[in-house]
Amino acid sequence: MAITLQESRPARFGTLCSLYFSQGVPWAFIAVAFVAYLVGHDTYDISDDEVAKLTLMWTLPWMFGKLILGPMIDRYQSSTMGRRRPWILLSQFGMIVTMAAFLFIDNPETDFAAIGMFFLIHNIFAALQDVSSDALAVDVLKEEEVALANGLMFVSKGFGFMFAALILGSVLLDSGFQAALTVQIPLLFVLMFIPFFIREREGDSLFLGGTREDSQEDASMNFRELKDALSGVLKESSTRWALLLAAIVWIGGGMGGGMGIIDMQFPFVFIDDLGWSEESYLALKGFTIFMMTMAGFLVGGFLGKKFGSHKVMMYAVGIGTIMTVAWSGLRGNWSDDSFMQMSWMIWTFVWGIVGANLIALLMILTTSELGGTQFSLYMTAINIGAITGTMISPKLLELLNDNFPNLFIVGALFQALVFLVLMKMGPSLESTQSPTASVIIESE
Repeated sequence: MAITLQESRPARFGTLCSLYFSQGVPWAFIAVAFVAYLVGHDTYDISDDEVAKLTLMWTLPWMFGKLILGPMIDRYQSSTMGRRRPWILLSQFGMIVTMAAFLFIDNPETDFAAIGMFFLIHNIFAALQDVSSDALAVDVLKEEEVALANGLMFVSKGFGFMFAALILGSVLLDSGFQAALTVQIPLLFVLMFIPFFIREREGDSLFLGGTREDSQEDASMNFRELKDALSGVLKESSTRWALLLAAIVWIGGGMGGGMGIIDMQFPFVFIDDLGWSEESYLALKGFTIFMMTMAGFLVGGFLGKKFGSHKVMMYAVGIGTIMTVAWSGLRGNWSDDSFMQMSWMIWTFVWGIVGANLIALLMILTTSELGGTQFSLYMTAINIGAITGTMISPKLLELLNDNFPNLFIVGALFQALVFLVLMKMGPSLESTQSPTASVIIESE
């Protein structure tokens, strides 16, 4: 009998974790390793404006593509291979093909137009993989498995992030962009075999065009049904507040990923302004900061379960905002490497707590019948906020006469706005007469 996700808990957890690991590798390679490589390489002389433009190219599919991809995979899920598996395999194959195609471009590091196009096309498939993986998790995970599975999936994505920053970052620095791609391609190819050989349900065919061995109800919704269901959800005040929260939470910074007003400037702060080497920066970003993010998410998950995600977010955002202001105020210590490392570590830990409870809050407010579409809407809002902060960061820094500590104050103002939205959001959660809302506020 073939292994299926529906029947095997190890298959469910293993497949989802492998999918999230494969998401983390190209994300960190682009957002962390490659950007640090360009910033620290004297030959390329890249500016923060050019970094922001490249960031825009690879985040466009995550900002707007999910608005199309989410409803698309909810609408078309009747393949004989399974409901989500064909979309996952298509997306992973597309990621591999785009990387392989880029190997034929000579000296891609000096061709920013080609790099931007590669980032754009590759991340269309990466965004499709993300949406499909989330939808698969909603479909196959049992209710009592969701919390543990989400934690393991995020940690797996983090290990992919660390692999890209440390291993691929080293290959990139030693041998160049194309050499790093030759390491990624076989890795992603091997990972693709996991969802290829593990079927979703008993009776699904292994290959496209095969026949399903038993009858299975078609769970697809047509676009009119999707639109009507989403319109109903958007009338709820808790949903509207959640969308606003998602849109602004990443603008100021703190949520990681090299995006937002503050985070986008970290390679310039440490490498250009403070004189760190690319190797030292990548070692700190790729391991130490990663571990603090993991710790923040784990502690945040525990606190959210005990006290409620909304309450924990309010405290963590408040503390994180105060820390941002304090970090700026202690600018006289920025030349001290130990001070900067410790400040970034603690700051990252606190905002990791915020991130864990943000995702939990948005998941709880997502209705089951719109799992792919509604959650994609929240994630799109988050990505729009992140790229907004990233794009305005160079302009703000220029207005501040390239004063990084003052830029942190601007980021803190946006973080304080997140706190105000959370305060206003509380009553709408209390007035929502649903079991999910009671989970959010039960300890408040």
